[in-house]
Amino acid sequence: MISLGMGAALYIGCFITLFHLPDKTAAATALVTTLPALIIGTYSYRKHEVDFHNGNHLLIWALLGTIGGSLAIPYINKHYYQIIISVILIILALSILYKAWLAPHLHHHWHISHSLDRLTAYFASVISGIMVGLAGMSGGGPIVAGMLLLDAPIAQAAATSSYIRIWTTTLGIGLHWHTMTISWQPAIFMMIGTVIGAALAPHVMHKLGGNEKRSFTHIMKPLIALILLFMGIKPFL
Repeated sequence: MISLGMGAALYIGCFITLFHLPDKTAAATALVTTLPALIIGTYSYRKHEVDFHNGNHLLIWALLGTIGGSLAIPYINKHYYQIIISVILIILALSILYKAWLAPHLHHHWHISHSLDRLTAYFASVISGIMVGLAGMSGGGPIVAGMLLLDAPIAQAAATSSYIRIWTTTLGIGLHWHTMTISWQPAIFMMIGTVIGAALAPHVMHKLGGNEKRSFTHIMKPLIALILLFMGIKPFL
């Protein structure tokens, strides 16, 4: 999942269910676990897949969201925060599904405009930063969604998400360091697997031909949207 620009939420679930860590400890441990994989994955992808132009624009908004989320911690009710994030994830998921399934079959004037897509991508970046700064989550889902809304191929969306999240995760760890409780034993155990996966994934993607990459993107865009949709509705189940 790190290779798809996401995954920390999955690690949080593993730390809670398999290692029985408290929520806050699981979130902090997941942040530390994903950082080495993000660095290695981005380094491997850097030449061909990272979209630094769009990525740097999204990064600015993500960093602002991270700082804002950290400053808002004393004032935000965590229950309402979860509801807001869930609704946003659902909206992002539906936007990606619309672009992947419905928009190609509609007349041009029904398409979501490029400028609106860009504004939505910036908004998604802010939400990603807030998730890092406020709750210690990685925020990978909204970043990937933002890149997909900008019509990035899945490999480029994942690589650019990893690039952005190096900075937001590092900033998030710094902002939360004085309150973070990290369980190092499961962190190191999970870190080994994430680093191996992050190192291998770019090489696998480079070996795919142009048609294979397009087919992969065509399949993975709706799949990621469905993952985001599940993450959004899960708290309400």
